[in-house]
Amino acid sequence: MKQKGYEYVHGSAAPQLEYDVYEENQVLRAKKIYKSNRKVKIRMVMAILAVFAAGLAVMCRYAMITKISYQINQRQKAYEEIRNENSMLRVQIETMTDLNEIKEAAESRLGMQMPDKSQIVYIRVPRNDYTVMVSREPETDNYGNPVLKFINRAVGLFKLFE
Repeated sequence: MKQKGYEYVHGSAAPQLEYDVYEENQVLRAKKIYKSNRKVKIRMVMAILAVFAAGLAVMCRYAMITKISYQINQRQKAYEEIRNENSMLRVQIETMTDLNEIKEAAESRLGMQMPDKSQIVYIRVPRNDYTVMVSREPETDNYGNPVLKFINRAVGLFKLFE
């Protein structure tokens, strides 16, 4: 803001120097260059370390994945062996089962006997066996309104008792 011959300066009223101290003094200029080079070197070393750490993390992750994959393969092989053994045992049990031997063992060792005609009870099972199922009608778009859903379910419940 200028007014008749006056100049208003915000902040410090000290005049700004028009020259650069570092240009005129060679020692200060060398120090400034050294500091700026040192900062660049430190940033470069930090960037290299960050890239190295990221690479190490990726390698560690792949090593863990490989280890887990190897364990899964081992367990799958063990599972297949147990499954094959189980099927072989089933076949062996089926071939060794003789109904005459079972009857003889039940009568001699366990003391079982065939039931008399008076001990047999016959149960009549009706042929008209049915199950009632409620058919679901496609839901209309209630847009997630819980009141409309409740009303639809109540109507479905009343239809059940008709």
